[in-house]
Amino acid sequence: MSIIDGNNISNLIFESIRQDIDRMKPVVAALYAGKDPATLSYIKSKMKKCEKYGLKINLFKMDFNVSEEIFLSTLDKLSLDNSYDGVIVEKPLPRQISIKNAAVRINPKKDIDCLSPQNNGLLITDDFIIAPSTAMAVINILQYSLIEYEGKRVAIIGRSEIVGKPLSMLFLSKQSGNATVTVLHSKSKDIENETRRADIIVVAIGKANFLKRNYIGTNLPVLIDVGINYLNGSLTGDIDKECYELSSAYTPVPGGVGPVTVATLFENLIKLKKYYG
Repeated sequence: MSIIDGNNISNLIFESIRQDIDRMKPVVAALYAGKDPATLSYIKSKMKKCEKYGLKINLFKMDFNVSEEIFLSTLDKLSLDNSYDGVIVEKPLPRQISIKNAAVRINPKKDIDCLSPQNNGLLITDDFIIAPSTAMAVINILQYSLIEYEGKRVAIIGRSEIVGKPLSMLFLSKQSGNATVTVLHSKSKDIENETRRADIIVVAIGKANFLKRNYIGTNLPVLIDVGINYLNGSLTGDIDKECYELSSAYTPVPGGVGPVTVATLFENLIKLKKYYG
């Protein structure tokens, strides 16, 4: 088995867009309303990377109890503000704010996390410019690690609109995938039987140590852990560490998908800037 170094892949992606960053000097607005420790960790990671590579990101932090009306009004202003090249809505949002209502307010030209219906919908027709950053990070991890997945069996546990669903489209895509995909969720039966046949298992369910040894077959699959959970004060993924020895390669938590997601987010920024001018 081998450990997939997400920090190294993140650096490679940033280096690939460094010249574009230096030339374009893009500025990003991040809107955040919450107190989730995992989100705060992710934001700090982004801010640190931005500083290293000369990217400017302005964080607009709103109270956890802010009304949806005020939150969306602020989002509208940022989307219309010509001084910003990208706009991010940090997730998860407080209960009173609908992510769907927020998504439709983001200018598609600045939608670097691919939340807007216009950008997200292009995944279905295989005409996408960008993809949700965490979903695309999984593809980047496999590609940079030279792990073949065309024609392979891929099991995705989780069907969220920001990871599971778009990732299934990316794996199916003629642009980036051509894999055989099974999406599993809370209502799926015989999850264990499906995962034991898979060549690649992606877990994005948000439950600490969800994937156990009995979910893994004898074929040494690749394990991709998208989970970010806090358990007993430490960051923990969705895959139990005991599974690692049964894999051919795996992403650790932390240091796996997280840093690649950050790099992919800004790769999306550059792609949109190039596409729309």
